[in-house]
Amino acid sequence: MSTLLEGQAKRRAINDPVHSLIRITDLENEILKMPAMNRLHDIRSLGLAQLVFPGATASRFSHSIGTMYLAYKMAEQILSSMKKRQYFGKIFPDLKEGEGDLSRIVQAVRLAALLHDVGHGPFSHSSESFMMASIAKGPGRLSEYRSLFPLSQPRVETRNHAHEYFGIKIIKKLLKEPEVSAFLPDLESEDVTCLLSKNGTGSRLFATDAALNIFRQVISSDIDADRMDYILRDSWYTGAEFGKIDKERLIDNMEIVNPGEGSYLIGYSEKALGNIEDFLDSRYKMYKWVVRHHLMVAFDHLLKFSIYDMISSGQLSLNEFRWENYYRGKTTDSTVNSIIFGNSVDYNMICRSLVDRRYAPISLFKGRSESYMRFEKTVSGKLHQGSGSGKLRSDPLKHIENYISKINAPLSDPEIADGIPRIMVGDLPAIVLGASTPEPALESVTGGNGILIYDGNTVLPMESVSSYFASLNNEWTKFRPYYFSYLVPGMKREGYSSEAFREKFVDILTTDIASEGVEE
Repeated sequence: MSTLLEGQAKRRAINDPVHSLIRITDLENEILKMPAMNRLHDIRSLGLAQLVFPGATASRFSHSIGTMYLAYKMAEQILSSMKKRQYFGKIFPDLKEGEGDLSRIVQAVRLAALLHDVGHGPFSHSSESFMMASIAKGPGRLSEYRSLFPLSQPRVETRNHAHEYFGIKIIKKLLKEPEVSAFLPDLESEDVTCLLSKNGTGSRLFATDAALNIFRQVISSDIDADRMDYILRDSWYTGAEFGKIDKERLIDNMEIVNPGEGSYLIGYSEKALGNIEDFLDSRYKMYKWVVRHHLMVAFDHLLKFSIYDMISSGQLSLNEFRWENYYRGKTTDSTVNSIIFGNSVDYNMICRSLVDRRYAPISLFKGRSESYMRFEKTVSGKLHQGSGSGKLRSDPLKHIENYISKINAPLSDPEIADGIPRIMVGDLPAIVLGASTPEPALESVTGGNGILIYDGNTVLPMESVSSYFASLNNEWTKFRPYYFSYLVPGMKREGYSSEAFREKFVDILTTDIASEGVEE
């Protein structure tokens, strides 16, 4: 398709352990030199995963390079399909199907993929609540955030887009830098940022709804360059063998389809159906057994309250979590680690639990087990007792999620002191780490674009041609969306790991949960 890479002054390439040699353009080479991008070398993709999977030290920098490579391959395939089906003029009515416009499209997609994570904070998603707090405190920033990421749910905070918002702010400034703009082709920053936002606004390049929607799917969809890279990369670094997917076959079978009414969407040839099932299966297992490993969730939540404690005690400023600092290359994993490994290890027993495994949290649940059923049965019993009518007051899961929201509320405003949730078990103050980690089921065509299968004549939703897709969705619904763990700061685990202590803790916890009101 385009000769974007062939038209560069120098032939530059990066040797990546996942994708081998990845060629970069002169423009991308300049961007990789900037502090905003180099900062990602010091942002781990999986937060504190190395405490559970010792090899899980991949950075957002390497992930960004890999995502760009896959997005490039996808964009080339999509444009090839448009040409073959003679859809280009309908999707891009103001452009010509010549080398110049094709290269502009490909470069814009590559930049969106390369910079899609440039706004991540320390330890990736672990610091997003503090970034959201800094947005809320900045004049006009919250309204700007909501204009880019409109409310798709009653509470947008349930799906935090803080790092995408930061990324958009950084990209707009980055592309104006003299070193970068000197290599910028006939592109505007909106040609890149429109692919990362969630509103209906396109750009001069992606002017139609079809063009915007198609290339947004390359960056964010059920099968996108981002997910494809992190499944492959996380599998490589954690040693999880179920992350092996055939990326070449998936991309080679992408097609632009026209299911009717002038709509143009990404579909997949039915020849790749088994590869799609493999991809979705890998995504599910990676989420369930790696990303949501009970200890990873516990450490991640402990890290959040450690950062909260450092901010509320004045050891760290909320202002550090502003996009302007990220742009200058500041506020990284090392920023937080330097405090944790400094005075806090000796004087802050919460932080000590992150560096001394003898003080680590104890998980109530470990993956899929009978313990979840027993816990919810206990909550149900106390709800039943509290109803006074002999009838169950409501679904216990609603009370559990409501309780978790309540105890985590201080994370959205860390300048409020002493908001760490504690339960007194006798004379021991146990810290409660309650995390709600909902993951939506795999998207069907009725919930958005979904995954479409093309058999040469008809476009069909994935669920109508794959019973395995329905089985995976069924498994998602069985995956409990919450975790609880606890610790007593300054006390080794052996001091409170007995079954008697655990039973007392659960009794107090379930009583507290049952007492929480729920909006019906």
